[in-house]
Amino acid sequence: MDVLWFVPTMRQRAVEWDETMNKSKCSFPGRNLCAPGGKISALFVDVDGTIMKCDPYFEAARQRFGYLMHSLYGFDKDEAIKLAQGLYMVNMKRNGVERDQLSLAMVTAYKRLCRRANPRIRPVKEVIGMCEDIGNSPFFRQPELFPNATPVLNRSHHNFLIIGVTMGNREAQKHKIRMGGLESVFDHYIITPYDNKAERVRELIEDLNIDPHHSAFIGNSTRSDGNCLSQTNVVLVPFEKGVFDDENLPESKEFDVYRVRDWRDAEERVLQRLIMRRDRAVQLEEAEQQQHALQGKCPNCNGGCGK
Repeated sequence: MDVLWFVPTMRQRAVEWDETMNKSKCSFPGRNLCAPGGKISALFVDVDGTIMKCDPYFEAARQRFGYLMHSLYGFDKDEAIKLAQGLYMVNMKRNGVERDQLSLAMVTAYKRLCRRANPRIRPVKEVIGMCEDIGNSPFFRQPELFPNATPVLNRSHHNFLIIGVTMGNREAQKHKIRMGGLESVFDHYIITPYDNKAERVRELIEDLNIDPHHSAFIGNSTRSDGNCLSQTNVVLVPFEKGVFDDENLPESKEFDVYRVRDWRDAEERVLQRLIMRRDRAVQLEEAEQQQHALQGKCPNCNGGCGK
């Protein structure tokens, strides 16, 4: 009887030791990232237009450019803005997002407006410099964060790996994140000049052993952020319309999409539910492993391997 009692106890201790070792990779003081299957939970969080305001700075720059073209030369303000914005979008989709693209678009628009004028106007060096300054101005403004974004992310830090996702130049975006006081919030970054967030999210899910079903992408754009629905759950906040919002949100039978009002709504209606579902799944998995251990069966093959 002593031998028969001793054997399953040793097996159970072995399983418990394995569970402790697995948990050490996802659970540590102040944080529990553990998801089923030895994976971790993560939040992929878009930065511009989701955490901090973005479009108002660019809109202000566009208006200043239009005013400059009208006040100096009498060019139609709306036409000047439309021309510069069109050039900016074409270059961004062709070459990716870079810090100097808006200023280059405004300089090019200024030169084209001069050529179209009757009689033709010669571009002035000083005005070119003004266009460059206006185009660069959105990147040097003190970031303004949306209400409750930082508190919610700080609280979520206890249960999720937090990954900042943003399109643009790495140096410029990291500077913006530092200026916004968000460095301590993020564990990792995806900074890409291209409209390929879904692809980059997929790669990181694989590299960091993330459980996509107990994770989510939080963003404002139905196009560039919504595409991540192919990789994980998506939470859409309605703060700003995304640059690429010219398509409908894709459909997914595997993951869910949540439309929320603000950051607090996202926390209460989505993040807390993800945590509860994840913890319940982990508890069920642990109970199943313990049951297998008590029965002296390998949890991976239900005893078929003879262990």
